[in-house]
Amino acid sequence: MNILIAEDDAPSRLMLQSLLTKWGYTVTVAADGDEAWRILCDPVHPMLIILDWLMPGIEGPEIVRRLRVREGNNPHYVIIMTSCSSDNSVTLALDAGADDFITKPFNNSELRARVNVGCRMTHLHETLAEKLHKLESATETIFELARTDELTGLHNRRSFNETFALSLSSARRHGHPLSLISIDLDHFKTINDTYGHSIGDLVLKEFSNLLKDMVRVEDIASRWGGEEFIIMLPNTTSEAAAALAERIRSTFEQQSSSASPLAVTASFGVSQLQNDDNEDSLIRRVDNALYTAKREGRNRVVTV
Repeated sequence: MNILIAEDDAPSRLMLQSLLTKWGYTVTVAADGDEAWRILCDPVHPMLIILDWLMPGIEGPEIVRRLRVREGNNPHYVIIMTSCSSDNSVTLALDAGADDFITKPFNNSELRARVNVGCRMTHLHETLAEKLHKLESATETIFELARTDELTGLHNRRSFNETFALSLSSARRHGHPLSLISIDLDHFKTINDTYGHSIGDLVLKEFSNLLKDMVRVEDIASRWGGEEFIIMLPNTTSEAAAALAERIRSTFEQQSSSASPLAVTASFGVSQLQNDDNEDSLIRRVDNALYTAKREGRNRVVTV
């Protein structure tokens, strides 16, 4: 455990340093408040601190107040030390945010006991901060898993629906265009039946990676189910959406031979939000465009 001593009186500072070193602690020393604050502003610095109340530069209570303002989940443990033993001094030190208070001249055994308490509290804070970080990371992972399709890494249907409702509302409010692209991989059942689901999964992954590469950051590409996909394009007309769909279609047709022994193609439906649309009617219309593409021979883009 590294302890910062901020003490302007040289004999007191040397005595504290000697005792703490003897008790097995690493010691960082500051001769005044300004030096102490510079040390505490370093990214890596001691979390257990012994501050003299009255020092040249920044005084002890002010250092504590500054620390409390900026620290997060892992707080410092601060012991204020002063030759003034009045009840008012204790109150002021604790009100400033100090964790403990000790008067000078101090009793060595009492000092050691108070430092041990500070050491235990610092370890506890560090442990809690680490656990909180792990919990936050786990929560973030769970959130991502809940909104991501496991196989393809695209948004899942639930995530799409949540974002779609918000985006549709925003498009209406601001008068911006919004378009959807509905996609179905052609004859996908034949791939699974002939070559197995592992090849089918590979085709789905390859197509999903293509979508990730070709859509914008603000677009939402989602696996709708099975071999069906849907893309939401905010601030996009049906003409621009159809042009994107055609680029995806032609690129996939050229690249699909690397993922499957069969030539794989995809059919696309495109539609733009109309004034009287709701979520269901827009999705129904873009699905109808997709079905038209399938009926007309597949591997094409149809806009309605």
